[in-house]
Amino acid sequence: MKPNPEVEIDFTNATRKLLFGAQRQLPTNPIPGAGTSAARTPSRHTRVKITINLDGDLIEQFKERGEEQGVGYQFLINQALREYLEGTRTERLAREIGELLLANESFQIELAEKIRAKDSPLTRVK
Repeated sequence: MKPNPEVEIDFTNATRKLLFGAQRQLPTNPIPGAGTSAARTPSRHTRVKITINLDGDLIEQFKERGEEQGVGYQFLINQALREYLEGTRTERLAREIGELLLANESFQIELAEKIRAKDSPLTRVK
């Protein structure tokens, strides 16, 4: 029997059907990460295959840490690169909170009043 070139076969769910049976289906439009940040920045959640030359001892250290933490070494390399470029999660959170507070006019007024009160000659300790 010759294959018909005009017939398209959809293999999207073939592996899932083989492993779990036909009852489970993949979502029609999956969102990477399933979060709103993933929806806003889809390129951040798209993995790109590259070839890169790194020192062997670095790769070994990432592999060892990956085994200790139960994650892949490539995930750890990606995480290290992201922290180098964007800062740690704590640093990013502090930056976002700072931006929110500085954008809030009532916070700015209250902060200025507290600073003025602290610098007042009546409140200074000699």
